[in-house]
Amino acid sequence: MGALLEAFLIPLLSWIPWRLGTVLRMLWKPLFASCGWVRFEPGTVCVGCSNMRFGRGVRIGRNCRLYAVDGGMLAIDCGSVLSPGVTVDASADGRIVIGSKVAVGPGTVLRASNHRFDLLDIPIMDQGHIPGTIVIEDDVWIGANAVLTPDVRIGRGAVIGAGAVVTHDIEPYAIAVGVPARVVETRKKAPEG
Repeated sequence: MGALLEAFLIPLLSWIPWRLGTVLRMLWKPLFASCGWVRFEPGTVCVGCSNMRFGRGVRIGRNCRLYAVDGGMLAIDCGSVLSPGVTVDASADGRIVIGSKVAVGPGTVLRASNHRFDLLDIPIMDQGHIPGTIVIEDDVWIGANAVLTPDVRIGRGAVIGAGAVVTHDIEPYAIAVGVPARVVETRKKAPEG
């Protein structure tokens, strides 16, 4: 029944604009594993809602795509924001955990599983996936069009530059840029006085 409601309610209410759409998208709340007060902007697509958890005050921007099917799990904590056009894909046994007060820039892609491609006699599309995990700790800023690959952890307070491709863990308070992302600086406390 939940899958039927998901298939019906999300496409039906996804494109209704303005405050009316925001209010009507509150009807999605029972579809999720848990859902605080969340603002879903027009064009949002959610597939696998029963495997998604949202804290209160989460904002999902226009045209975001959220997936958690085939054993996937997605959790977004309180006060985090996905800017327009973000794709978060925890499908194929993947796991994505986004902490509180995280800002994710437009066009960013988080993908927790990769295609298998080790067998030459079987098409890549038929080899299945290698599941992974992406963890983004609290108070992280991810710039526009960044890409996070499976099995990475972004430490608390880190900044990921626009267009960066994150292929390994980033320490807390680090500033990482580039392809692949590398740490160029560490955030510092404001001087006292």
